[in-house]
Amino acid sequence: ACVVGNLPKKRHYQTTLSLMFRTMIANDKKKRSLIEAFAYFCLLSSFLFVSNKTYNVQASVAEKNNAKKTVRHRTLVNRESDEPEFVNEEQYIEYLSKKLTPQHLNTYPTSNYSEDNRTALQHHQFLHLHHMKTGGTSMNGLLQCAISRSRKTEKKEQIAYMNVQECSEERYRNCRDGADPKCRERINESAILSYCAPLMDLEKFGWMKNNSIDEGKQEEEALEDFSLPNSNPHAVTVLRHPVNRIWSMFRFRTKSCYSCTPLIDVYKLIDANQTENMTHSTTCITQLLNHQTRNLVSSQHEFDTLPDHELIEDALYNIKNYFTMIGLTEEMNDTAKMVGKVFPWMAETIPGSNLTCAMPHRNASPQNNRCGPNNTHWELPPHPDNETLAAIIAHNQLDMILYEQAVQQFHYQKVALDLDQAITE
Repeated sequence: ACVVGNLPKKRHYQTTLSLMFRTMIANDKKKRSLIEAFAYFCLLSSFLFVSNKTYNVQASVAEKNNAKKTVRHRTLVNRESDEPEFVNEEQYIEYLSKKLTPQHLNTYPTSNYSEDNRTALQHHQFLHLHHMKTGGTSMNGLLQCAISRSRKTEKKEQIAYMNVQECSEERYRNCRDGADPKCRERINESAILSYCAPLMDLEKFGWMKNNSIDEGKQEEEALEDFSLPNSNPHAVTVLRHPVNRIWSMFRFRTKSCYSCTPLIDVYKLIDANQTENMTHSTTCITQLLNHQTRNLVSSQHEFDTLPDHELIEDALYNIKNYFTMIGLTEEMNDTAKMVGKVFPWMAETIPGSNLTCAMPHRNASPQNNRCGPNNTHWELPPHPDNETLAAIIAHNQLDMILYEQAVQQFHYQKVALDLDQAITE
């Protein structure tokens, strides 16, 4: 374990080793405990070794290129000024409390007649980044209910809402690349966008700061003129533990994506670069490989060409700075409460309306995946076996780091919004 653990290129096998030990000595609890403790010590030491080595290499490269430094990332927020530094948790929670103040929808009149109260929403106000199998379809249900309710109660007849998904691959490519200009126009003119695709493509749909302000307008003036697109949309995303998300994805698309192939064999085909006989869908494959990190990276470089530390740095930066708030699938009730507090128009109930908008449960796994004999159902367990579990973790190391940070961020948000009484040690 120590030998393999200290080889940086062997990190995919580290989790597999600990699972192997548990299987080999399952009947001897004393030996199992001792070996597991030793194995985890080795894995921890290897992590510190690799981290220190990576840090030293990065520092050396930074010193050499300081005079001719180039920007690798095109980020979604202004990164010219340093991030605020916080001495302790209390300061950070105070910062989040200000960031999470209630956000209302901006409107502007669509008629010059005073007796005509019709209004429209300012473009580019709210974005929901949807990762497949994280509860995003349920979030969209809440969003659509809130939009319908707003139309009835606040006389906002013109609420431009758009939904774009990369899982409809051909349609998405046509929209993104300009082959369907009407699609891009509708997205650019929308006030509320449900976006199931990578952030790195967002600029092509006009939802970037530089594209949101007319050249003849100063930014300060644009911020006060709600007939112009909003230069800083409020964004929300919901994240899920990578193992649970991927297993749910596999159960959901067992046949259409993976041709009824066991997930452990799917990963073997991916490693061998031999997936063409199973699927021609790139999206089906990327769903299994650090998908949440991929969606949250805003660099214009190809995802697979960037080193891991740059990918996770970019994704974590966007979580903390681009998104107004994040939610967790495992904490969906608190996520719904949080959304209602930060965005009052999406609360379960609002003054002046009898319509209740609760978080629905949608997009469950099919009752018949047609992967059994004669197109019957292949009954899959609720959780993967140990071998499959190890493969998922090995191929989603970035998502594991991302999720750990997201859990911490979510907890701080709960404290800032008084949804939690105290910070748990």
